[in-house]
Amino acid sequence: MDSLKLDASTNKALVDGTLKGYLEYLDERKNKKQSMTVSGAYAWTKGNHIDNQVAKIGQQYNLQFNISKAGYSWEYLQFTVNENTDSYLVIVKNARRVKKSFEDQKNKANKNHYLSKFSEINEIPLKNKTRNFVIQPEQIQLELNLEEARAVMDRKPLDISQEYSRFYIVTYEIDDQTKNIMSIQLTMPNPETLDLEQIEDLTYLIKQSPFEITPEDLEPIADEKVSDLSIFSGDSNAFGYSIPEEQEEAGNE
Repeated sequence: MDSLKLDASTNKALVDGTLKGYLEYLDERKNKKQSMTVSGAYAWTKGNHIDNQVAKIGQQYNLQFNISKAGYSWEYLQFTVNENTDSYLVIVKNARRVKKSFEDQKNKANKNHYLSKFSEINEIPLKNKTRNFVIQPEQIQLELNLEEARAVMDRKPLDISQEYSRFYIVTYEIDDQTKNIMSIQLTMPNPETLDLEQIEDLTYLIKQSPFEITPEDLEPIADEKVSDLSIFSGDSNAFGYSIPEEQEEAGNE
């Protein structure tokens, strides 16, 4: 998979932006807790804060971005990496483990939603590479806002203004106990298997980043029962999408 890895500077921008965005989100949660009687809905803004900082830091490394919509109002960023004559589409999402087997997810997958359509970009690059990896018994689950979730269920495609030769999803995993980011992975969705194939483990860059997340930073969300409140899935279960009907149910995922 080495030939599918991104440049080291791009990886650094993605990791630093994710960490700084999470810090920005935590600071916002702290401020809103102090200024508002109720502020739990700000848990839904984490993705925007992370996208915002990936865009700001990425500009230093020629990482381009555009605002895109899923559904009627949910905005998020698509990032473009240009290497030589190729352009790659990159998005950043929260990752959670799911208990269901890959086979169960594949049987329920709806291949018509937009992320599944995006994965078709990877059909040629993944087919052309000889893969030597161990299949993991777990699958990655992505975080979506409610509006974005509706877009998936309604099968609304996302507008892409240019051709891409690869589609990457950078996933970050948050520990339920510490509420800290514990891993960051560079993955490519496989359109045939609906698996997220790991291209590179970027977790080592967390320790190298200047943006350290301390226990004090995490205090605003320390008492939350579930750290990832915006997990979406449904009948369109490709890539392990699921949305809990009850918070308690979400905690068991």
